[in-house]
Parts: sequence; structure tokens; C-alpha cells
Amino acid sequence: MEFNMSDNIFLDEAIKKQPGITQHFFDMVNNNDLSHAYLLNGNSGVGKKATAMSATMALFCKNKTNEKPCGECNECRRITEGQHPDVVFIQPDGQSIKVDQVRTLKAEFSKRGVEGRLKVFIIVAAEKMTDNAANSLLKFIEEPSGDVVSFLLSTNKNLILPTIISRTQVIDFPALSNHFFDTELSNIKVNPNDFNLLKSLTNSLETAINLMDDDWFDKAKLAVEKWFNYLYKKDYCAFTTIQIEIMPLIKDKDNKQNIINMMLQIWRDMLSIKYLNSPKDEIDFVDDFNNINHFVDNITSVKLISIIQIMLECNNKMAINLNFQNILESTTLKILSKLK
Repeated sequence: MEFNMSDNIFLDEAIKKQPGITQHFFDMVNNNDLSHAYLLNGNSGVGKKATAMSATMALFCKNKTNEKPCGECNECRRITEGQHPDVVFIQPDGQSIKVDQVRTLKAEFSKRGVEGRLKVFIIVAAEKMTDNAANSLLKFIEEPSGDVVSFLLSTNKNLILPTIISRTQVIDFPALSNHFFDTELSNIKVNPNDFNLLKSLTNSLETAINLMDDDWFDKAKLAVEKWFNYLYKKDYCAFTTIQIEIMPLIKDKDNKQNIINMMLQIWRDMLSIKYLNSPKDEIDFVDDFNNINHFVDNITSVKLISIIQIMLECNNKMAINLNFQNILESTTLKILSKLK
């Protein structure tokens, strides 16, 4: 799909990340088929806000080219800069969107457009509305006053009231393509050798950024590599690595799950090399390719599959809230027993 690119940051991002959805909104605007409320759902970084902003520009732009907003006129610029009087934004105040913010929105709903009949509301992180705020918003969506279009942006629609979902057009945004996500990871200075592992853990740019915070990802990767290499040598230091290297990294449930996933992925790398002859650039633990490759040559298929089954049991144990250190230590001992 071909587009003429402008220098408008939101329009460019929407066209690059979600060309199909963006074009769909342009078509609906041009055909007067736009509904009054949309829920744009998907991981952070996939272009939800950019798409909502682009659709809004399409509604107000006075200088369209090929029925697409120009991104450069006064209307488009004011929308981009958050200065358009008929385009209202709401986002969390602290950790949540509060009922007072929705009351302000209600006041805006009751007004006619300052410069025309149309008003647009963009609600960022809609899943963070308090119950009171969500119930108040429901009334606005059920009985919109005047010519109003609402965009609710969410990373998890399951946290939004079902009654709100039922009154909006839900559009689920697909994850970014591998190539585009690689570009995003490169922009935040991620080592290219870590791209595959990060993408196995998440397809959310925001989550990837959080994983890199305070070098947590690098420390976790190094700890898992040490654990694995001790297992490769059938060295019981793999057991002590749990307490010394891994447990100090565990601060919350997400940390636990990411450690388990990393541990599982390094064994899956072995499986990929053994059965698919995967090259270095296709595995997750790129830096450990040589050790993994040597390990593959010295382990039977039966043992490898058995170890992966042991690793998969970790998730079942996590689900019933067993002590995390005990889970990892017992798993390590089982693996060492299999490797004898």
C-alpha cells in the first residue's frame, strides 16, 4: 500500500506501523461511516495513539490529498500539538483515570464544537479507569451529545467494563512485524544479539524497555547462561547459581515468569539446533551458540525432550504459588539427574 509521507510524526507512525487500519479509518471518514466510539486495543508501541490521531486529522483536515490528511495544515498541526479546541485528551492522573477527569469530559461533551459541530475525545490507557470513572464514561458512550467521536486506547481490553466494550467498535491491533520491532529495539540501543530473546519474552516495546531498565535483562540473561553452562558441565554449581545469581533479581511475578521463559528458551534453542539445524542468527541465546551446539552433540533426543518437559512443569508450579526458589532448585536437580 503506497502513501505519500509527510513530516507529521503521528501520521508517519500510523502509516508505517498500521497501514491497513489507518487506511480503513481514512476510508470510513471519507464515506461518513465512522462510528461514535472505538476501542483500539493492542500492545504498547503498536501505533494506537498515532492511528487515533491520524483518523482525527482526517476528520478535520481542510487540505486532503488523495482523501488522506495532509498532516501539515493548521488543523492537522494543532491536533498534533494538542492545541485543537475540539479535540480533547484524557490520560491517567498518576496510576489511574479518575472520576473527576470523566466529569470534565462530561462538561466537554455537553458543549458544541468551538469551531464546528464535531468534537473528538481520545482516552489514553482506558483500562486504567477507576470503576466510578468507567461507569460515568459508560453514560457518555450510551447517549453521546451531538456529533462526537471517541477513541479509547487500551493495552488490555479485558480490564475494561464489558458494557463499555459492547458499546464500542473494538479494533485489535496486531503486533509489529519482526523487521519493524527490530528497528524499534535498535532505536532503544538493544544489542542485536538480544533481539530474538527479547522478542520471545514480549512483543511490546514498553515491556522491552522495562526489561532493559537497570540492566535487569542483561543480568538475568547472564545468570541463566551461567546456570545453563554449569548444567552443560554437569556441575552442581548450577544449583547454587539459583540462590546467588538468580534470586537477587526477583522482585515481582513478572521477573519470575521472565526467568522461567528464559530458561525454557535456551533448551528450545537446543531443540531447534538438533532438529531444525537452526543457524546462529535464528536462536535466542546467540552468544551461547557454540556451547549450545556442543551440548546438542552430547545429549540424546529422549533426554532433551524430557528436560523440556521438566521446564514446562515450572509454569504449573508457579500457578499454584509454590515457593519460586524451591521450584528452580528442584527443577535444576531433576535436570542434573537426567544428564547423568
